[in-house]
Amino acid sequence: MPTLEVDGREIHYLTGVNGVAPERRSIVFVHGAGGTGMVWQNQRRGLDRGVNTICLDLPGHGQSHGAGCTTIAEYSGWLIRFMQRLELSGPIVAGHSMGGAVVLEAAIEYPEEFDGLILISSGARLRVSSEILQGIEADFEATAEQLVQRCYGPGTSEKVIQWGLEQLLAEQPEVVLNDFKACNEFDKLGKIGSIKHPALVICGSEDSMTPPKYSQYLADNLRRATLRIIDGAGHMVMVEDAFKVNASILKFLATL
Repeated sequence: MPTLEVDGREIHYLTGVNGVAPERRSIVFVHGAGGTGMVWQNQRRGLDRGVNTICLDLPGHGQSHGAGCTTIAEYSGWLIRFMQRLELSGPIVAGHSMGGAVVLEAAIEYPEEFDGLILISSGARLRVSSEILQGIEADFEATAEQLVQRCYGPGTSEKVIQWGLEQLLAEQPEVVLNDFKACNEFDKLGKIGSIKHPALVICGSEDSMTPPKYSQYLADNLRRATLRIIDGAGHMVMVEDAFKVNASILKFLATL
């Protein structure tokens, strides 16, 4: 796994087997709360032939060093510095859930740094219930299990769900809690209309964490958005139905 020093912290990220070729378009994938770049395995492998795929671990997550950030704005600024260190030219930035919030913030504050955005299972506002916040503090393992069960649509194999639980439990409870707190404070309902980038919005029809109405709002209020709803999928749509998600991404890239 390659590493890069950003703000004095060693950051780990994954690329496709072909690495990062300067002549190809790049997609930077940003995971959600309590996640790692591993959630993008199907995109890293499935899209690698046509584009550079870069799947990072945010600070304090996975194998990246340092503490996690406490606000979406902090993560957003850090993401921009990460991309600048890689010297990427006109990348597309994809974010899942909290990662989508990070991408939206970046599109508003640093519009010149990338050429398009992909928002998966996300929203312009991401309220988190007090039960989740209190549960992470009181009993992280039990709350993690409840969260993961909610993240997948009906028919998802127990093997996939168990993998998701293991990934979440490997993270520090404090980092996960701060991620969810950052989501709870995120609200760009009145600002996303200023985003001029072309955008692809993807969600699962059975997503109970960020329901399809969140993605519909994004599609209705972003200036240049395309909405793709994946039937039967839940919050982890890029894991559950990678074929359709990847096909949607490739179709979007062809329009740029």
